[in-house]
Amino acid sequence: MNKILAYCDRAAGAGKIAEFLQKCGCECVMAPSLEDAAVACASSCAAVLVMHESVSAWAEKVRSFALRCYAGVLVIVREGAQEETEKELAGTGVFVLPANVPVKMLTQAVIFAIRAGERLRALQSENTRLKETIDDLKLIDRAKCALIQYLNMSEADAHRFIEKSAMNKRVPRRDIALEILKTYES
Repeated sequence: MNKILAYCDRAAGAGKIAEFLQKCGCECVMAPSLEDAAVACASSCAAVLVMHESVSAWAEKVRSFALRCYAGVLVIVREGAQEETEKELAGTGVFVLPANVPVKMLTQAVIFAIRAGERLRALQSENTRLKETIDDLKLIDRAKCALIQYLNMSEADAHRFIEKSAMNKRVPRRDIALEILKTYES
């Protein structure tokens, strides 16, 4: 079951949205404010925000929300405000629909937001993994520089030393690099 965060700036609309999302087979979590929604969005795969107020009153909050969370975001606005809202939220990846959208299209938009959220989470995970790899390589290069500077090794010898030590001790090269840096840079 997909967990969807929902927020509506009017209490009457919140119940309708929650009911609709549950009919779609989703677990719905209602947020009392956009600030609370940003916190709660960490565990949701999609967010449905229903706004009746003017676009300028909340556009910056929605923009900030959409850029901070890793969920597909769907904004439903009053009739006639869709074009203005799309301009305000350009570049954020937010889906904007009018309030009079047919139920079937709304259901498809929610499913699309769920899929977009899944993709964003996968990309975030890959991004985190790549950052860790880059940090490890930087650390290993610093350790090589320490070996070159203090033990007068060539770069190839320093690389081979780190690789061989990691294989012999059956630990990651990062751990060997940390040992070297602790020895020579302290």
